[in-house]
Amino acid sequence: MNNLFNLDNPVMQFLSRIFDLVVLNVIFLVFCIPVVTAGASLSGLYYVSLKIVRGEEPYIWRNFFKGFRQNFKQGTLIWILMLLAAVLLRMDFQIINSRDTAVFAVVRVLLWVITGVLFCVFLYIFPVISHFVCSTKQAFKNAALMMIGFLPYTAAMLAVCGVILYLCTVSAKTFAMVIAVGGLCGYSVLAFTFCIFFDRIFRRYEPKEDI
Repeated sequence: MNNLFNLDNPVMQFLSRIFDLVVLNVIFLVFCIPVVTAGASLSGLYYVSLKIVRGEEPYIWRNFFKGFRQNFKQGTLIWILMLLAAVLLRMDFQIINSRDTAVFAVVRVLLWVITGVLFCVFLYIFPVISHFVCSTKQAFKNAALMMIGFLPYTAAMLAVCGVILYLCTVSAKTFAMVIAVGGLCGYSVLAFTFCIFFDRIFRRYEPKEDI
């Protein structure tokens, strides 16, 4: 029985990890409430998630706020730019969908390609700024290069997002389930899962330690 409550016990370590992710998820959602701060909140989320993946002591609140504060301006700017891009694409789709010609069908396909590329950049850019110090322009460039350079990881993350989107559209019950899980620990679990990929990607760009 004593072994069961030993902190080195795999069960206790698993429960501790789940607790950390639940706490991280709640903090992330609270800091997203103003909406405009969602970009900085995403930076804090990935900052902590990568530490958890690497087995570093996470200190959830302290490290989240550190990542949030360090990337507040840049994260907010990128978030606003992404929102503007989404709004413009939405308007373009509304215009295109009101037309029914071969030319507009081609443009519609092009818009879907652009949407896919921007979404992939969105997946990468907040982890990038949470881990590397770079200008906003360089952050977009790095996110795009990583997206292309590590296509298997990009495809895996898109597949996870696709499954979540599919569950949201299957039925009202599965949609409610996704919302409930998201509110409890979904966003932090997703960030933790993605950071398993980002850990492998980012190590390629980190300076090698002298042995």
